[in-house]
Amino acid sequence: MKRLFTAVLASVSVFSLLYTVPVKAEANMVPDYEMKFLIDSDKVLNSDEQLKSEYRDFFNTGKTYETVGVLYIETPEYDFSDQGWNNRIRIKEDSDNFELTYKKRYSIENGDIDSALSLANSEGFDISDTNYEAQVDWGYAKMTLSLSNKKKEPNKGYDELELPKKDDAIEILKDRMPGKLENWQGKNWGKDTLENGKKCGPVYYSKYAGNISGIDIDIEIWPVYSKTEDSTEYITEVSFKEDTYREALENRQIVMDALESNTIMLHEDSLKTQKILDAYLKS
Repeated sequence: MKRLFTAVLASVSVFSLLYTVPVKAEANMVPDYEMKFLIDSDKVLNSDEQLKSEYRDFFNTGKTYETVGVLYIETPEYDFSDQGWNNRIRIKEDSDNFELTYKKRYSIENGDIDSALSLANSEGFDISDTNYEAQVDWGYAKMTLSLSNKKKEPNKGYDELELPKKDDAIEILKDRMPGKLENWQGKNWGKDTLENGKKCGPVYYSKYAGNISGIDIDIEIWPVYSKTEDSTEYITEVSFKEDTYREALENRQIVMDALESNTIMLHEDSLKTQKILDAYLKS
């Protein structure tokens, strides 16, 4: 009887190994949406490089705006960008903290958002990962999936709107770096790569809050100085956010139509982050 029991147990064990139920994969992340449109700085900005009064009226902004400072850390070889990552430190008016953002981007081809989400899932970004916020950046013609890990760091000892110098910025970003980026191309890859980084910035931009047809929007004016050309390009961007694809699609058209009717919309996508990196790394 003991031999029979042992044989049955062995058979059950073999059966279990052969017919183990596979572990169900986690679902894809669920993104929200941010629409971004470039408008003609030559038309909408005054001699102080702020919104002209007629466009403050059009966008319902009033006269006030917020000043925000940003800097990025990237290597001269664009090691992070080549892997779809960037590292940013931001400071806002009257804030007691630096805002750190570690962002991973995936291209969205032919509007196929699900494929980009599935690729992100295969690389470890699924719905169970609550450390990252998923967002579809939707410009004039291009879509990008952005996964952002956001953290705060006290800015004690700094003046208002002051950003860290290079070595301090690197240490802050290393100290709070998420594990996925740290080990992206091998153990400690992110932190080791950051040691070779160069500071891109600071860039201080103006941010107005307004609305178009009841849709809350932001208007940002980014001055990007190129040392090699000794000139500043002003990038003016209109943006707004929606929770669902349906809302994004509907309100995107409303905002586009309003910008087109005023002949201020540029038929191209915003590349401000890339332009900032290039301005500092290629100088």
